[in-house]
Amino acid sequence: MRILVIKPSSFGDIIHLFPALALLRKRFPDGVLDFVVNPEFSSLLDFSPFPVCRRIIFERRKLASVRFLPEILRLRKALRAEKYDVVIDFQGLFRSGFMTFMTRSRVKAGFAGAREKSAEIFYNRKIKVSAVHAVERYGELVRKLFGISEPLCQPELPVNTPAAAALPELPAKYIVLLPGTRWESKRFPPEFFGAVCREISAGLPGYAFVAAGSASEREYAAAIGGNVLNLAGETTLPQLMELLRNAAAVIGNDSGPLHAAAALRIPVFGFYGPTDPGLTGPWGENCHFFYAECECRGCLRRSCPDGSYRCRQLDAGAVAGEVIRQVEGADE
Repeated sequence: MRILVIKPSSFGDIIHLFPALALLRKRFPDGVLDFVVNPEFSSLLDFSPFPVCRRIIFERRKLASVRFLPEILRLRKALRAEKYDVVIDFQGLFRSGFMTFMTRSRVKAGFAGAREKSAEIFYNRKIKVSAVHAVERYGELVRKLFGISEPLCQPELPVNTPAAAALPELPAKYIVLLPGTRWESKRFPPEFFGAVCREISAGLPGYAFVAAGSASEREYAAAIGGNVLNLAGETTLPQLMELLRNAAAVIGNDSGPLHAAAALRIPVFGFYGPTDPGLTGPWGENCHFFYAECECRGCLRRSCPDGSYRCRQLDAGAVAGEVIRQVEGADE
C-alpha cells in the first residue's frame, strides 16, 4: 500500500495529524507513506509516527509569482513519480484538492464539507465526519476510509538524537515558555509571563525557565525579564522538539510548539482568547487551558477591534498554582 498525504501546513496542523498517521501505520505496517509539505515544516516529519519515505515540497510562494507555471509543472512531475493506491487531502483547500487531481491514484479522498467547497470536485471518496476537534476529525476520516475500529491515541514520537545532542547545555529541571504566536490577539503580554514565572519560582524553587520560539520572537521573550534562558531563534525545529521533550511543563500562547509539547506528552498550560481549544487546541492528556470569561472569547480575529483585549485578563496566580500542582504531582 502506497499512500500520499497532502497537508502542507501549518506547524500545529501537521502535529494534529500524527495520531491519524499512527492509525495508518498500524493498519498498513508494511505500507509506504509520502507527504506533501511546505519546506519550512519538512523537518517536522522526522517525528512522524509513520516514517515518511518521500517529502514532496510545495513551494506555495512561487504560485504567486512569475514562477507559477514552472512550479506547477515541477509539482505535477513529483506527484506523478509514483502511482499511489490512495491519496488523502487533509488540507481541504482548492489547491490541495487540485494536487490530488494531479496524481495517478485510483482513490482520491478528502472531507465532505471541505474548508473550501471547490476542493471536493477533485475527490472520488468524500468522507463525512462528525468530530469537532481537528485531531479527531483527521482520525475519523482515516477510520472511515479504511474501516479501522481502533481508538485514536497520542502516539509516542521518535527521538531525534542528533538534534538533542546539538542543544546547548540546559538546566537539570526546566519549564519552557512560549511567548510568541503569529496573531497579535493571541499574544499575552510578556509582563503576564513574568508574573506567572515569579509565582512558580516561589513554589518550585528548583526549576529554571527556558524561552523558545522563532528569531522574530526573541525580543519579546527577553521582555519577560527575570532569570530566563532565552533560546528564541537559537534552535532548529528538530532541536525545539527535543527541548520540549525534556521539559517538566510548557507554558505558552496558542502556537505550533504548544501542540508539539502535547504530542510529546508533556504537561501544557495554554492561554486562549480569540481561538477555541476545543476545536484546534493541543490534544491529549495533561492539557490545561486558561481563558477569560468575556462575551468576545473565540472571536477568531487577529487583532482586537476595540483594542481592549479583554480576553487577556487572566490571573497569574491561578495559572502558576495549577502548574505547581501538576509538576509537584509528577515529581512524587
